[in-house]
Amino acid sequence: MHVDRLTTSVPPRVPRSWSRLLLVAGASASFWGSAFSVKRWIDHYRSDQAVDDFRVYYYTARLGIEQGWNQIYNQDALRAVMAKHFTGQLAVIDGGHTFPNPPLLAWMIAPLTVLPFGPAYAIWSLVGLASLVIAWAIAAPYRGLARVALLLTALAIWPVHYSLIFGQPTPELLALVAAAWWFLERDRVALAGIALALATGLKPQDMILVPVALLLTGRARVFAWWAGGCAVLGLIFFASLGIQGIVDFWNTTVVVEGFPGHKIMTMASLFGLGLPAYALEGGSAALALYGAWRHRSRLKLVIALGLLGSVMSAVHGHESDYCVVLLAAWLVLATPTSAAVRLWLLPGVVAVQMMAIGLALPTLLWAIIWLVLLVVERPLRQAENRNAEGQVGAGDEAGLQSEHAGQSAIQRPGGGEVEV
Repeated sequence: MHVDRLTTSVPPRVPRSWSRLLLVAGASASFWGSAFSVKRWIDHYRSDQAVDDFRVYYYTARLGIEQGWNQIYNQDALRAVMAKHFTGQLAVIDGGHTFPNPPLLAWMIAPLTVLPFGPAYAIWSLVGLASLVIAWAIAAPYRGLARVALLLTALAIWPVHYSLIFGQPTPELLALVAAAWWFLERDRVALAGIALALATGLKPQDMILVPVALLLTGRARVFAWWAGGCAVLGLIFFASLGIQGIVDFWNTTVVVEGFPGHKIMTMASLFGLGLPAYALEGGSAALALYGAWRHRSRLKLVIALGLLGSVMSAVHGHESDYCVVLLAAWLVLATPTSAAVRLWLLPGVVAVQMMAIGLALPTLLWAIIWLVLLVVERPLRQAENRNAEGQVGAGDEAGLQSEHAGQSAIQRPGGGEVEV
């Protein structure tokens, strides 16, 4: 009986045990993190439910229903509505506290205005939570505990918590982009384009490079459906707002983009407003699109790079906008990629939690490095494969030498060798 057969028949139980132990530890940490996040949201709902973005969304929708949708960007009209229901800081309408989104968000919230503010806020948060679960069900990889751990981690990280507690529509955007990927995988191009158009109508800065990346990688049909969907939405917006409403929307956008607080999660927070920040934002967009082109045959990476490039190149960014990196991470994990690309997600979990104490720098630096790793993923993976093959080859050679040594170790009394 050969020695190498004896040695290779022993299963590698220690690495598997460690892997299982790490999975259980990670899932446990994610569970407690998600439990803390949910508890904090419940405490917020009980005490300070009006101190969030949904307050403005809700009363903007009421303004549209009561006075006409062409009034939702009229700052004086919105200011008067808020003054009827709130006093002090809660009634303020300025560049940091107004309705800056396209009308689609107000229309989505309009049915909830039949309810008082508190129940409407609770239902909208549950819609956001359901949207996150839908995106996870569509796009998250793995099975069993590992897959559940991804959902628990999503609930625990600050961008998702921030979105749910402030009533941001980012989870809904995640569900739409995940649905677009699912439709594309099944060649349902029209539905994919429509889903992307609806996502654009919610928060364009969080995913605008996704359709561009799809076009650059030869998927012109979905781009055409996206452009057509956006055109239809634009016509509906124009019919709803009218010329004066469009002017008010533009003026509101100018005021909002002049507010420094909206730059907290942009490259301007590193260098301040000016050419260096614009160069880094434009460079991030260009690098992401180049990476998408390099990986043009891998749809998941194309969409992931489109999402990452969108949020990194945005000139308007808050903590909630980095929810899109969650979907990008799921798509990357579902694709054969280098260990460096996947392992870099671990410090990313820590980096995004730093937003909770007002630190944007760790997340921005982490995102820059992850973008570079994604772009050069192919040579990284090839180098790792060559290294693994070299280790296997070295192991085979060592085993062969060991076998020869074993065969020569036992001698017959008459001088012959005994094979063991």
